[in-house]
Amino acid sequence: MTMPRSKGALALLLLSSFLSSSSTHAATTLVDSTGSLNKASTLPPTTFKEDGSSGVVALLTSPGTTGSFFPPVTTVIVDGSILKAPGASLEESTGLARGIGAAAAGTLADAVVLGGVTMGDVEGGLAGTRHGRTLAELFSSVLQSKKSGSASTLIVAVEEASGASSSSSLDADSIKENIEEIFDGVAALVLPKNEEELSGYFNVEVALVKSSEDVTKVMDQAAKAAATSTKSSSSVMGSKPFSTAFSEIYSTLSSSPDYADPTPVAEAILACNDAYSRAFGMSRAKIASWKHRASRGLLVDKFGMNADSLLQRTLDLFDRDTMAAAGLPSAGGERLGVC
Repeated sequence: MTMPRSKGALALLLLSSFLSSSSTHAATTLVDSTGSLNKASTLPPTTFKEDGSSGVVALLTSPGTTGSFFPPVTTVIVDGSILKAPGASLEESTGLARGIGAAAAGTLADAVVLGGVTMGDVEGGLAGTRHGRTLAELFSSVLQSKKSGSASTLIVAVEEASGASSSSSLDADSIKENIEEIFDGVAALVLPKNEEELSGYFNVEVALVKSSEDVTKVMDQAAKAAATSTKSSSSVMGSKPFSTAFSEIYSTLSSSPDYADPTPVAEAILACNDAYSRAFGMSRAKIASWKHRASRGLLVDKFGMNADSLLQRTLDLFDRDTMAAAGLPSAGGERLGVC
């Protein structure tokens, strides 16, 4: 008598159809492990639809997550309708370790899955993690590519060990707010006048992954979102082949400034603005009293000495509160601008 297949075995079988090579075509490497573009790479003509609405899912893995349900990759490859790319690392800042392969993949995809995120990552805040750096590069890329309009789906797959007793529930709203803060921080650096919102680029969803069955559900959800996406990648690709469009975006990101760690800069800029407000508030009362005396035709005793003292005290206070921003190029310019 043949025993029925267990749910676990069935899940693993389905999972392999997403994460392993399952198409009739062999996987194509777009970027090798050294970060070099494979310029000779060509994709089968039937891999993507001709109108640019390819239904492609970008799977961004995390090389730094041990035992991830989403097996990490060290190259950027196209495997069927899945574009796999390694996320960023905190230890290195060049090539794929910077996260530009993941960013280029996510820019062209109709749905993005961010894998390898742990409960510890989200509890401490994504901004200071490798995932925050990956997202920052992705947001920088879509902003530079002006890929707005119909938003793509971005699924953040938060992993928890099977059978682990979670002391706190997954706060999806908090995670989404954290991701929105990362987007706003990048947008403030990339665009001179920031009027962009995350919702114009991505619909963020959060999924809890505790087993291979959950991975299957997440990838299936992403595949359905990509297949039904109303976004047209032609706004980014134009009439170019997919591999050509990817190569151009990747090359652009390779030579562009590193916006992958916007949090310190954004915080420094905010600190400059706060320091200005405090300094101005402290000085305003004294200046108002001088103006009031002058309006009545009265002299301000020792005006020169008092004004010089007020100016020096105000600048000293501002310098003390904004000194950290002086060493950051973008924030340093903002610091000089407000004073």
